[in-house]
Amino acid sequence: MGLVNIYEITHKNGDKKLYEDTAIKLNKGEHIALIGPNGAGKTTLLNIIAKKIVPDKGTVEIHERTKIGYLDQHQDVDLEMTVDAYLKLAFKDLYELESRIHKIYEDMATEYNENELVKALKYQDILNHNDFDMIDKKIGNLVDGLGIGLEKLNSKMGDLSGGQKGKVMLAKLLLSGNDFLLLDEPTNFLDIQQVEWLAKFLQSYEKAFIMVSHDNDFINKTCNIIYALDNFKLTRFVGNYDKYLQDSQMLKDQYDKAFNAQKKEIKKLETYIAKNIARASTSNSAKSRVKVLNKIDVLEERRDLVKPKFSFMYKRPSTSVVLQAKDLIIGYDSPLLHALNFELREGEKCIISGKNGIGKTTFLKTISTEINAFEGKVELGNGVEYAYFKQIEDVHGINAVQYLMRKFPDITESEARAKVGQFGVKSSLMMQPMEKLSGGEQTRIRLAALSMIPCSLLVLDEPTNHIDVLAKEALLEAIQSFKGTVLLTTHDINFSTMWADKVLDFEKLV
Repeated sequence: MGLVNIYEITHKNGDKKLYEDTAIKLNKGEHIALIGPNGAGKTTLLNIIAKKIVPDKGTVEIHERTKIGYLDQHQDVDLEMTVDAYLKLAFKDLYELESRIHKIYEDMATEYNENELVKALKYQDILNHNDFDMIDKKIGNLVDGLGIGLEKLNSKMGDLSGGQKGKVMLAKLLLSGNDFLLLDEPTNFLDIQQVEWLAKFLQSYEKAFIMVSHDNDFINKTCNIIYALDNFKLTRFVGNYDKYLQDSQMLKDQYDKAFNAQKKEIKKLETYIAKNIARASTSNSAKSRVKVLNKIDVLEERRDLVKPKFSFMYKRPSTSVVLQAKDLIIGYDSPLLHALNFELREGEKCIISGKNGIGKTTFLKTISTEINAFEGKVELGNGVEYAYFKQIEDVHGINAVQYLMRKFPDITESEARAKVGQFGVKSSLMMQPMEKLSGGEQTRIRLAALSMIPCSLLVLDEPTNHIDVLAKEALLEAIQSFKGTVLLTTHDINFSTMWADKVLDFEKLV
């Protein structure tokens, strides 16, 4: 038996079918990538393995001794806890053993007990076997490798940016020592160097994991098994992502060949039957072919995924200078970085770079007047209208159509449906609560709403998080064809940045 065995599962999310009589087996030491388009059910499958969701039908078997760890970036954490204390929760059992040892020795100071001494020595052996004295070094390596920074160890979790918090949660999981890890988009919030560090860490990781990722290069470097989720079925491929592309194309070619051959055979039978069924001399022969025709398990024509079409509405400003920062200092209770001085001109495409927590999102919030500048000022030019895509937005309690109609009260329901459909969201999902949709589907809907705002400045904070390859291609094309100014942050190394006219590096810009 493998670590996890799932047999013949069928499951729906609301009215949306995700799987039908499919299976997956996860074995010791395997590094697995779970791939598929937005909304196919990848995160739901991780939740089924984690036993957070019970499938409508089927069996989920997990070996009784298997410890599973899950990277869920939406889980609640104690915001008052320090980063160091949170990371050391990964070693909670070992610290409890240490406390027992101390208690035994405290008690023995007043009354000697040989049985308790034997226990203490046994506990110490367990600590030694698990490298208890190396915990601080292990934490330091991960904190450094993931770019959290040793100086953040004494910070409260509630004081971290969204990206920093996500990295700390990933670090805790990697420290956990679980037999099997469930990693849902682990490269979100990581800079290029940190993605490379994580790839090397996972390459040498001795235990098993299954990972959802839209980063094909990262999958290539870390995974040796691919499970492709398509058409409600899971298909297993041995090898990395490049090998999967070769093998899956071969399967598609074989299926298309079988489909075309069957189509010809059915046409041939139907033609014979039509010509001969009414003739007395050939009627029996035609009837026998009717039986053959009725027994054929007809193949459905294979359909490739279609790339959606994204576009953004341009509004010409009254000035050539779209945005200007003068001795701008951003922050909340204290400055996040040095003063910024720069300007963006009409039509310029710009990427903001800098390590996590440096203030990229805070800067975008300052531009959008969501928060005030700490010092200095940032000014939009005359007639400049902006559209702002937030990294995180609360979309609970409404469906896609309601989301658009609340933002644009003058549009009709059919217009809202058409716009969401243009961004690749199926009509069957438009009336589903948005919290039940995948992260990629939610992003598409939010981008659809953004596309309805006439603007001269497009502000995009991590728009590539969660969306699949085809959606990234559509977004890239929309950015390149937009006539106005673009200001964007992204950690996605697979999202081309060759279109950018300039890079604002917050670590160097003064």
